[in-house]
Amino acid sequence: MTVGLIGYGRFGKLAASLLARRVHIVVADRSRPRLRGAQRNIKAVTIAEAAAQEIVVLAVPVSRLPDLLRRIKRYVRAGALVIDVCAVKAQPTRWMKAILPRSVEILGAHPLFGPDSCKGSLSGHTVVLCPVRIGRQRLALIRRVLDRERARTMIMLPDRHDRMIAETIFLTQYIGRLVDMARLGRWKGVTAHYDHLRSVVDAAVHDSPRLFLDMRKYNAHGARVEAALRKAQKTILKQLEGIRRDPT
Repeated sequence: MTVGLIGYGRFGKLAASLLARRVHIVVADRSRPRLRGAQRNIKAVTIAEAAAQEIVVLAVPVSRLPDLLRRIKRYVRAGALVIDVCAVKAQPTRWMKAILPRSVEILGAHPLFGPDSCKGSLSGHTVVLCPVRIGRQRLALIRRVLDRERARTMIMLPDRHDRMIAETIFLTQYIGRLVDMARLGRWKGVTAHYDHLRSVVDAAVHDSPRLFLDMRKYNAHGARVEAALRKAQKTILKQLEGIRRDPT
């Protein structure tokens, strides 16, 4: 079997290297030079060729997904499975249902790891699956494949996934970027909690700003989390203001 992968950015490269151990991979990316030096069984092709495979994985930023879907819908074969791996699920799955032919099966997926945390193995990592339009047997097959790789799978509705991501990954990205932008000193070995905070900051700044902004823009739960953080910050500032006004 050959899997078509569209998008060869940081996560696309990771996905290609993991998939290439089990299946043949053909990759399409608008920046063809990225594919230089790819593994032997990863072949560079056009978007039309990648979209014509039995399984098609879309590894592009969520902001680019609608245009890509409109571009590939004429090439996707009947009965094919199209999987997106965006960090948001509700909006992308709506786009896929609206744009792709009804003869195409659709699965939303979100690997809860990236190039910085995955060291060449799926073992111990989690992949969220949001079935949209997919047969039970095919979904069970994908879960068995992930299970053989010792990955954990979570089946979730797209909206529940987005709430979870807003309250976890978006939250940690927000805090990590906030601390990084404060440009404070860095201290080693002070406390375990501070070391944990530093790891959050490092993880946030290694991810692209586009990912962070897309999680806020396209995740319906992002606004609520942002508002809660702003409200909490105002409360803390009022507490600090009270200290400055207290003459004692």
